Amino acid sequence: MNTPSHVILNLALLGRRSRSQLNKPIFWGAMLPDLAMFGFYAWAKLIAQMDEATIWREAYYEPFWQTIFDAGNSIPLALLAIAIALGVRSRRPGWQPLTDSVLFLSASVILHCLADLPVHVDDGHRHFWPLSNFRFESPISYWDPNHHGAAVAGVEYALVLFASWRVWKLLRSHWMRALLIVSNGLMGLVYVRFYG
Repeated sequence: MNTPSHVILNLALLGRRSRSQLNKPIFWGAMLPDLAMFGFYAWAKLIAQMDEATIWREAYYEPFWQTIFDAGNSIPLALLAIAIALGVRSRRPGWQPLTDSVLFLSASVILHCLADLPVHVDDGHRHFWPLSNFRFESPISYWDPNHHGAAVAGVEYALVLFASWRVWKLLRSHWMRALLIVSNGLMGLVYVRFYG
């Protein structure tokens, strides 16, 4: 799935207006699995000066980068963070704001991974790293038109639009609400551009 979709869906599922301080960890947990890819792309494009084909057909699949991507997309590592946060919380009740942040960030990482798992054909991650090298290869893709990418992207966009209604209620800032509208609009334009 696309990164903005993860953010909107995770906020819709995990966010609570009464605990708005947890929206930031939810946001960053939705972003975390993709951050290494943004860094990789910036390095490949700006420093290594690779063309798009080399970036996505060769460099992306190098073992070094795959391990970095897999670490950020690891369900076991997110579960470990949850276990540590719960352990600290039981011994240090005063640390609850910090442990709550870690719990919601980690839960958001897990939701991101579970949403990505069924929509990657040959570009998916080892979501159970470092415990397993298993990489699920789905018959459908969130972007590749040769693997139902247009239909999957359409369903993704519909889910995002539906979830945005809930996220709108969570957001208190006019700036964040404007960003939500812009994000939805850009996703719609990208969909029309590539699949319309």
